Amino acid sequence: MAEIHVLEQNRPKGYPKFLTCAIRPSGIFGAGDMLATPRIMQAYYKGQTRFQLGENDNLFDWTEVTNVAHAHHLAATALLTTREREDAGKAIPLDTEKVDGEAFLITNDQTCFFWDFSRMIWRACGDTTKPSQVWKLSREFGMLLAAVFEWVYWIAKWGQPNLTRQVIRYSAMTRYFNIDKAKRRLGYRPVIGLEDGVNKGVAHLIRTGEVQNMPASVKGNVPEHLKKYIEEKRQ
Repeated sequence: MAEIHVLEQNRPKGYPKFLTCAIRPSGIFGAGDMLATPRIMQAYYKGQTRFQLGENDNLFDWTEVTNVAHAHHLAATALLTTREREDAGKAIPLDTEKVDGEAFLITNDQTCFFWDFSRMIWRACGDTTKPSQVWKLSREFGMLLAAVFEWVYWIAKWGQPNLTRQVIRYSAMTRYFNIDKAKRRLGYRPVIGLEDGVNKGVAHLIRTGEVQNMPASVKGNVPEHLKKYIEEKRQ
């Protein structure tokens, strides 16, 4: 609804030079992420890294938060450029080039299988679980288990469990996108890769201690392998 409202404000009656567009990022993560990364880290601290729902054959797209900001900068620049060209009396963009009034899918352009991304986060935390040690649970069994957890937590007034039916649906769905439009019209290319974003995001959350079930001994103490990785990237 918010996106529809924004796009409806493009070139409104009375203000034909007011331009808007929409950015559609997929699965935002990175430093400051308080949803996806913390939940996956919680599973690690609860010792749940040996469980997997499904065969891990559902492709998924994620977007590091810096790339989301980068896409917004590119969009704003494109809108301003269009406005400047119109003010100068130059030709406006063709329909295949225009940015105003358009929506753009934004991802890290590194589609991966859902559980591979989770394991990338767990490895950053220090997990050493091998693929041969992972138990595969069916989606149906996972939904049943989540329903039981939700019911028990509701009865006991414990809040929301880590495993819910919504989480099951999300982790089992196929959700990836073609971002060629953003590449062509905005000149978008990710500036932070998937692995870099994961390592920096995990390091940030460990440093701030903003993850439930994180041991007190871990809070504020970024693992040496993460420190070394981040330092090497800086160099």
